[in-house]
Amino acid sequence: ISCRSVKTPSRIIWGVEDVVMCAGKESTFKFIEDVIAELVEIFPSEYIHIGGDECPKSEWEQCPLCQKVIKEQGLTDSINGASPEMRLQGYFVSRVEKIVEKYGRRIIGWDEILEGGVPESATVMSWRGVEGGIEAALGGHDAIMTPVSGGMYLDFFQGDKKCEPVSIGGYVPLEKVYSYNPVPDTLKSLGLEEHIIGVQGNTWSEYMYDESIREYR
Repeated sequence: ISCRSVKTPSRIIWGVEDVVMCAGKESTFKFIEDVIAELVEIFPSEYIHIGGDECPKSEWEQCPLCQKVIKEQGLTDSINGASPEMRLQGYFVSRVEKIVEKYGRRIIGWDEILEGGVPESATVMSWRGVEGGIEAALGGHDAIMTPVSGGMYLDFFQGDKKCEPVSIGGYVPLEKVYSYNPVPDTLKSLGLEEHIIGVQGNTWSEYMYDESIREYR
């Protein structure tokens, strides 16, 4: 279901992949619905996290099927800095949102989903800073604050890296984690603080090689 229509090996290392799902194939959305249909049977939660972050648009820029959807959906113009391909992601997210809604659930997505237009019912996870949470709240969306800058990445070093377990990098002492205030003053002044519904501490496991490191983090 990629744009290239060629089989590629499953990715077994972390990182950002240029080969992404094709936004111009109906088989893509059939696959997504099949996955969601399984998920809702297993997990009773109200929300389904659909990701939406770190999606390179280079494949979509070259794909005839994706470009056809851009033209058919009237996404050819750049709006507020959003390129046609970014707006295509908005179309993609909206279609996934409709699938999730059909099963009586709501979507959560990383703050990149704001870039191309986001469905009204979406909840946004603000990870690249607090700006995504502010933008989401200003647009009437709920947001979960999980910014790198706020100390919400618990896979960073918590002390001197000479003594600490292996880590991806960075430095986040517990003092920074516990002192983080998730509600920006901007939203307080506007009376929109109710849209900040929580925080998330991320423990990405790429460098957590055993259970003791996972428990520590």
